[in-house]
This record gives sequence, structure tokens and C-alpha cells, in this order.
Amino acid sequence: MILQEVNEPILNMAVSKAATLLGAFDVNITDRVVWDHDYNGSIFSFMSDVIFVSTTTHMCVQRFAEKSLVPVICMRSRTHASIQSLATIMAIIEEFGSMRCVNVSYMGPPHPILNSYLLLCPMLGANFKFKCCCEKCPVSPLLYKSSEELTAQSATEVKQCSDKNDVLKNTCVVIAGPTTKHRDKIELFKFSIEDIQRNTCCSWLFFHTCPRGEEVDDKLFCHLNSRTFNAIENMHYIAAALMANAVKGYKF
Repeated sequence: MILQEVNEPILNMAVSKAATLLGAFDVNITDRVVWDHDYNGSIFSFMSDVIFVSTTTHMCVQRFAEKSLVPVICMRSRTHASIQSLATIMAIIEEFGSMRCVNVSYMGPPHPILNSYLLLCPMLGANFKFKCCCEKCPVSPLLYKSSEELTAQSATEVKQCSDKNDVLKNTCVVIAGPTTKHRDKIELFKFSIEDIQRNTCCSWLFFHTCPRGEEVDDKLFCHLNSRTFNAIENMHYIAAALMANAVKGYKF
């Protein structure tokens, strides 16, 4: 079952294809679920074997899962964007063989996927730099502190930058965040192939977290080094892996 508050077409397709890949069927429900009703977890459990949830909050998923009798997997919440971020990590590993010592850069507005990268990069041995705001309106991502604690354990680096040249310096992977809803902020996150090539001498890859806006031109989006569609293709494999792991040992 795919249970979501807001329709997420790409995630829906990924989970649906993953279910088909594993010989299962999917049911999609888009509704403003009243998460405060803890019994919802129990109710939906009687009608499904695995529940994928997409919500604009996060703690409600935990409460929902505690009452559920079947595995609950968070597709996306206010805190995480697990499937999207893991699909990108998979594409990077396909190219470099490992995340260890890879320099990853993120340029875009604060977003759940930024939180996921803040945890995944140090966990997997990669360095991570990002720009998610302007100097006039500083913003600290929700999991920045947790990320810093992980870097101490993994001997990696996480750094928030205010200048795009600092973000792109010696980068191996450049990730553009989804287009900001504030048109006056688009210029803050705009960059080009020339910006990347001027700041790094490493072999580099580019990924875009759709939806795409004016911050990235066609020349970069369609460049030979772009792996955006590789990451999108990986989404259903990630969803299938999460699903298979969740039901491992279950008897239906």
C-alpha cells in the first residue's frame, strides 16, 4: 500500500514498479490522513502487507508505525527523502565503486533530501559541502548537528558554505536541489558547467533533484556527465530492496 498526503508521481512509479518486480500488487491512497488517530496504523495493516508512507511531517510516521502490524517504510517526510537520496548514492557508487573519499556538493534550498545526504555521506565515508541559503537569511538544516557528530566518527568533513565557488571546490559530485518556490531565490542556486570546471580538477558527475527550474540550463542538465536519469532509474531498485528487507522473515 502507498499511503500519501500529497501525490508524488515519481515515488509512486518507483514503488509500484518495485512491487511488480517482486511479484506483488500495489494500492495507492492519496488523502489528508488524520495522523493523530493512532488506530489508523492498525486499520491499514489489516488490508496490506507493507505500507509505504509519504507525509509532510515525520513523528506521525513513527506513531503510525508503532500501531501497525506490518512493516511501514517512509518514502518521504519533512525530515527524510530516503528513496531519492539512496538512488543517487547508488548511481555514485556505480560510477566510482565506493563513496569513500568522494567530495559531494549540494546546491539548493533546504529540503528533506538534504537531510538524508547529511547523514548518508559521512556514514559512507564521503565529504559533503552544501549551500542552502543566503547570508541575509541563514538557515541550518535540521540534521546538521547529527551530521557533524558522524563526521567525527568517520574522519570525513561536512561544511556549510555561503559561496557557490566554495561548494564546488574540488568536487566530484554536484547535486542540484529541487527548484525553490521563491523565484527571487533562484539566482542564489544558479550554476553552470563553467562554474564546475573552474572550481574542480576532479572527474565529476551531476545530479538534479527534480522538479527542475531555471537554476540549471540544458547544457548542464543534458551533459555527458549528468546522471540524473540513472538515479531516477535506480529508485525502483531501492524501493524493491527496502521492501524485500522489510518483509524478510515474515510469513503471509
